[in-house]
Amino acid sequence: MVNSYFELNVVRLKDLDSVYNDERIRFRSLVEAEYEMLRISKNPYEFDTGEIFCFIIREIPFGVLSINGDDDCLTERVYLSDGTKMDERLIASGCIIGIFYGRLESQIRFKPSECVKVLDLVHKRIRTGFVDATPRTVEEITKLYASDLPPIRLDSSDDSYIILDRPLSQCITDDDYMSAHSHVSALRVFPYSSNQR
Repeated sequence: MVNSYFELNVVRLKDLDSVYNDERIRFRSLVEAEYEMLRISKNPYEFDTGEIFCFIIREIPFGVLSINGDDDCLTERVYLSDGTKMDERLIASGCIIGIFYGRLESQIRFKPSECVKVLDLVHKRIRTGFVDATPRTVEEITKLYASDLPPIRLDSSDDSYIILDRPLSQCITDDDYMSAHSHVSALRVFPYSSNQR
């Protein structure tokens, strides 16, 4: 058994395209963290005036420091502002390497060309983009591992969408395309039209 705690991170809107996430509360169990999250979602302005964008609950092993952005964690869950679970990753990320075996088709929430919001905790902003490619499925990864290619090991960073962040009309060369897209963690991609602003 791993000694760990659960950290609830309340991400609030500062304005239309920026966020702050100074509320980090630690709990002994996921049940306690989810209970507090639901309590906050029902009374979001009890301690702060900012509108809630989402909640993030990470399971963090003792001895690992938690910082903004994609933390080193054992598991991670993301919830919409009303407390509804949006997505989860049950493999370790960061320097605590877990193996990514792909997503089930039903877990791929967005399709290519769909407009989405991207939560960027490093720069504390929300940007709009279009899905160019989805995370690999279990079937795709099974075929990849069965091929004659040199062995590879996929980790949590491979659980990502490719998002076009800049209009393709501004891209003149293939090199421009490389700077027009980002590889975004599946847990940081949100519906463009939802209970989010």
